[in-house]
Amino acid sequence: MKPLLMIVGFLSAVLIIAQVVMGQLILQGQATLRTAHQHSGYLTVAVTLIYIAWSLAILASTPRRPAP
Repeated sequence: MKPLLMIVGFLSAVLIIAQVVMGQLILQGQATLRTAHQHSGYLTVAVTLIYIAWSLAILASTPRRPAP
C-alpha cells in the first residue's frame, strides 16, 4: 500500500512542476500550450486530491501507540 501511495505522491509532484513550467511558457508567449496546460491542470487536481485523501485514510487507519 505504501509504495503505491509513494508513486501517487511522486506523480502529483511531477504534475505540479509541469503546471508551473507550462504556466511560465504561456506567460512568455507560447500560446499553443494553453489547452495542454488546462487539461494537465485538471489531471493535477484529480491526482493531488486522490493523494491527499488516500494519505489521510492511511494516517487515520494507523493504530495508536499505547500510552506508557
